[in-house]
Amino acid sequence: KFRLIDTAGIRRRAAVASLGSTTEALSVNRAFRAVRRSDVVALVIEALACITEQDFKIAERIEKEGKGCLIVVNKWDTIPNKNQQTASYYEQDVREKLRILDWAPIVYSTAIAGQQSVEKVIVAASAVEKERSRRLSTAILNQVVQEALAFKSPPRTRGGRRGRVYYCTQAAIRPPTFVFFVNDAKLFPETYRRYMEKQLRTDAGFPGTPIRILWRSRKKMERNDGKSSKSQGNLVPRNRKMASAITT
Repeated sequence: KFRLIDTAGIRRRAAVASLGSTTEALSVNRAFRAVRRSDVVALVIEALACITEQDFKIAERIEKEGKGCLIVVNKWDTIPNKNQQTASYYEQDVREKLRILDWAPIVYSTAIAGQQSVEKVIVAASAVEKERSRRLSTAILNQVVQEALAFKSPPRTRGGRRGRVYYCTQAAIRPPTFVFFVNDAKLFPETYRRYMEKQLRTDAGFPGTPIRILWRSRKKMERNDGKSSKSQGNLVPRNRKMASAITT
């Protein structure tokens, strides 16, 4: 079952402030609350309109809250002179401007298609929720990690130290959360952490959902060993009805 949460169109914060509209300001706050309450968010943008700063702010909120997302390009029929490359070029532009949601699928919608467009969004949202709730076995996960390490080892520090990954496990879903147990988390720079996330997505998928990667030093793991199983068990939420926010 789906529970749909529709929101009013959100104008730029500058426009809201200049108008002094209490109603508009409240609609903005309600939209952000809807994102927080939802499992999957459909971020709706108009095909002929430029992606605004406000769109980017919403995208940031979606990623921060760990929500699934699909980008719905509305009024696709208004794009003139479309050809086979139009969708590809348009997607490149959207990916460039909304890099924080580079994992979100893009769905093209038209008023002409009517119910068919609605069904496309629902089907895409359902697929995103499945990815958001998916678990990888520890064996498959560590195989992916080993291949990533073999292709590109962690860099050495000036002192000659190099990061070592002992093993990895998936600790939670919604969003998928992975814990890397390593010799020293400080030995893994941000560039390498992004590389590992990219490899996880390339080899294991998870389209439509942010993923979280936690890096735990071995010493810290050993100190907290008695508490680790309990804390990890509490990370997995119970099954619940999926809520989908449609944000424009």
